[in-house]
Amino acid sequence: MGIDAMVSLTLKQVEAFYWIAELGGVVGAAERLNLAQSTISKRIAELEATVGSALFDRNSRKISLTRSGENLIELAAELLELEARMRQVAAGPLAFSGAFRFGVTELVALTWLPKLIVAMKEAYPAVIPEPEVESSVVLLDKLADRRLDLVIGLDPPASADFNALPLDSVTLQWMSAPGVGPKADEAALEEIARYPILTQGEGSGLQKLVLDWLGVSGIKLNRVVKCNSLSVLSALAVAGLGITFLTEQYFRHEIEIGLLRTIRTSPAIPQIRYFAVTRADAVDPLAGQIARIARECCDFSLRGLSARRVRGA
Repeated sequence: MGIDAMVSLTLKQVEAFYWIAELGGVVGAAERLNLAQSTISKRIAELEATVGSALFDRNSRKISLTRSGENLIELAAELLELEARMRQVAAGPLAFSGAFRFGVTELVALTWLPKLIVAMKEAYPAVIPEPEVESSVVLLDKLADRRLDLVIGLDPPASADFNALPLDSVTLQWMSAPGVGPKADEAALEEIARYPILTQGEGSGLQKLVLDWLGVSGIKLNRVVKCNSLSVLSALAVAGLGITFLTEQYFRHEIEIGLLRTIRTSPAIPQIRYFAVTRADAVDPLAGQIARIARECCDFSLRGLSARRVRGA
């Protein structure tokens, strides 16, 4: 390889090569880098001309690396990681720019997501936060497919592919409208299970953790409604359609004004812990830094504080 060829190699070409390999095609790389597919293809052609060999096997139906590509992919990741570190050292917070795609569950969105976005913009003014609100299961699948850079949710898999930073926990309580469910405010789990139960859908991390815990206790619920929206579940409970499990921190106002009542059980529902999850092989350090900002911002009582301030004003 001559000196002139070496000079023509660029980080943009390496970036296109890396993301095609990671995302399995030109389409995914183009979406990731916000570029036209033709631009991605042009950069790959230039890189292959520079190194003097094909990097992808174009004869197979599924894109795959050639032997040369396999030899270079780890070096490409190291180059991109080093470039990100150099930008950070040279430019500080302004080194990071463009879209940052991350996912949160509904309870995070209802409580401290605005606080997180404000903190992100203060720390990294050139970054454009792009939050997506979905169930933990869906979000973690997207993180695994590299369609998201960070997920704030529940129950991340124990995998070497992920780094999971523990955040705060939430306490769930059984709730119903006054006059619905057991007469007493304390009841056995077996008694709760005899009433109509309102739960989230199967993709919900909260749903899975609670149902798994009930299953270990030998309790099978009489579920009559499934809905992934916590706000809708609370409205259905207020309407008297059944019992649900919600966080007392967020729905404190509805409890205080008598729309909902809490029903204590023994044993109580275990605390549910949230995590900020990133990919272990991320070449850009931004996701890990945003995860640490999330740990500082995490506060599931924020909605309750806002409500009290409004009522006291």
